[in-house]
Amino acid sequence: MEAAQTSIAVKVRFMGDLPSVTGHRDTSVALPEGANVGNLLESLSRTYGNGFASRIYSAPAKLQHTMLIFVDGENIKGHGGLAAPLGKEVEIIMLPVICGG
Repeated sequence: MEAAQTSIAVKVRFMGDLPSVTGHRDTSVALPEGANVGNLLESLSRTYGNGFASRIYSAPAKLQHTMLIFVDGENIKGHGGLAAPLGKEVEIIMLPVICGG
């Protein structure tokens, strides 16, 4: 008998202008255990559509240079980028960086 796949609850907080795209500041996503940031963003892109995906990605699997993503307070750039692992309970903060001068 095969063991049921366990899932993790990922808490997501949208910052900057992302709430105007998603319609809210916070959501929760259930993902299979072992999922990574890329899996989470794919799930969110399916939920929120092309407007969200185009805000997050500049090309397939390439984040916009203005997008910062943190897992438990740590920038994913130092933890494998889109391959950064998610834990049991994770808070993701997506903070679009506003460029100007």
